[in-house]
This record gives sequence, C-alpha cells and structure tokens, in this order.
Amino acid sequence: MLEALGLSTAESQVYQILVGSGRCQVDRLEQRTGLTGAQLEQAVAALAAKGLVAVTDDLPGQLIPAPPDIAGETLLLARMNELHSAKGLLNRLTKQYREALRPAALEEIAEIVPAETLSHRYEQLQLRARHEVLRFDAPPYLLVDEFNAAELEQLAAGVRFRTVYDRAAIDGYAAQLEIRRYMEAGEQARVLARLPVKLIIVDRSTAMLAVRTDDGQAPGAVVQIHQGPLLDALLALFELVWVTALPLDPSPGETHRGELSGSDAHLLLLLLSGLTDDAIARLMGIGKRTVNRRVRALMDLAGAASRMQLGWQACERGWITAQDLDGLQPQGVA
Repeated sequence: MLEALGLSTAESQVYQILVGSGRCQVDRLEQRTGLTGAQLEQAVAALAAKGLVAVTDDLPGQLIPAPPDIAGETLLLARMNELHSAKGLLNRLTKQYREALRPAALEEIAEIVPAETLSHRYEQLQLRARHEVLRFDAPPYLLVDEFNAAELEQLAAGVRFRTVYDRAAIDGYAAQLEIRRYMEAGEQARVLARLPVKLIIVDRSTAMLAVRTDDGQAPGAVVQIHQGPLLDALLALFELVWVTALPLDPSPGETHRGELSGSDAHLLLLLLSGLTDDAIARLMGIGKRTVNRRVRALMDLAGAASRMQLGWQACERGWITAQDLDGLQPQGVA
C-alpha cells in the first residue's frame, strides 16, 4: 500500500517491520524479511534517503523508523506535488496534440468567422454565388445594416434565392416591406413558426451557420462550413424545412380548386403559417379590418366556427392543396 507514496515493495516491507518493532538490528532484519544482503542494503539506503529510517553508528548497526505521521505526510505532499506537475504537463501536451491535429481535422471542415469581418464575409458569399443561395432568416440579427443589396444584385443576375423566414422575422412593418422587395425581385420565400438556426448556403459548396438565441442576445460564434458531411447535413436540413414551411406568396399563375380566388388562397396560406392579422394585412397590402372580414367570410363559406376549423375545412375542400404547400419544390443546381 505504501507503494502509492513511491516506495518499492521491498522498502514498504522493511519499513512496516521496523514500525512494528520500533528498532531492529540489520542482521536480524535480513532474517525477518527474507531479502538478500544486497536487496536489504538497497531498500535501507532508499528508506534513509526518503527520511523514513535512521541508521545508528553502532556495531552491529540498528535501524530506527521515523514516525509514519510525520515522515509519511512529507512523502505524501511530495507525491501530490509530483502529480500536480504531471497534470500540468498532460494539459500542455493535450493542447499541443489538438493544435497539431487542427489543420487536418478542423480547418478543412469549418472556421470561425471573426465578428469584425462578418458583414464583409456575408456579402462576399452571396456575390460569389452562381446558381443558388439558400437561407434561414431569424432574429436576433448580427449586422447593423440588415438591407441585403447583394441579394437584389444577384437576383437581377439570375441567381436563385430561396429563403425560409422565422415568423418573428416578418412581424415588423419595415421587415415586411423589405421582404416584399426581395420577393418582387424574384426571391422564393416561405415562413416557419420557428427556425432552429441562422443559415446561408451558397451553391451547395459553402455555408455560414449561427446558433440562434431566444433571449434577444446576439448569437455566439459564426462558423463557415466547407464541403463535407457537415455541409451535406445542413443541406438536408434546409430541404426538409423548406418542404414543411408555407409559401409567403403563391406561385405566379397558380390555380386553386373550389370556390376561392388566388388572393383568398394566399390569405389562407398566411393564416396557416401562424402570422397575426396585422402581419397578414401588411404583407397583402390591405387593412386589418379587411383581413378580419375576409377570414369571417371564409369561415362562413366553409361552415367553420373557428379559425382552426377553417384550416381543416380548407384542406378538406381542396382550397389548400399539396400543390400550394409544395409548389416551390427545390430543383437541382446545374
């Protein structure tokens, strides 16, 4: 058991015998331990060096053990200091190990985007796009100037933009005006009650990702993701959310079955997305009272006593169809 203090098995055996006897002549100790002369001399010398045994000048010499509570405590503290130093060395080696692996294992997959370069990097990514930009748009926002001039420039150049907006992102009047400007320029937009992350993917080859927060605080680190399994997973997430989200505007020329006009079907889509009447009014360019009146008329037409029943009846009657919900299916990139 004393081996934990740095004693060998022979040293531990000799010291325990000496503690039990108080003192002992060297020649008698050889008989009691069964150790050879050379082994015993080595063990006694080591114990003396550790302060556990004193050797008298008598002939034959006697061995006197030091008190275990004093000598043992000294050894214990020394051992603890050694272990603490060893732990510090392991920490330094671990840091070196991770730094040595980082270029091959991490930087090829992802990199942290410095906060001071975020706005420039975001614009660069969009302007680099040649085919498609996919986005999850959700507050809180990282950039002071939220107007996305790069998107309008790229839409004019024929780059396809598909954006899923968090419902909280389109509650404000200014935000709705801005989103409508993007949509009029060609953006395909959908809305979901809550997005899991903030995301942009360019040409299915590069992405920027930020974990959103619910406390109004800005997200933490923004990460740029390069091609690999992580980017593949983000692409799959986007497509899954895209199919689930509801369009903010019906496709041009889209027809609807049943008694509804395209405008009424659009209102129903916005209503099913969870938007407030104020938000729907601003998006459609009509008054809130007009929204209430048209919803009431749709409820009467469907024989629904509540808006929840209206949603169910809209699907049953074919007013809202799979084409409405999935009409903006993703297409492959050339």
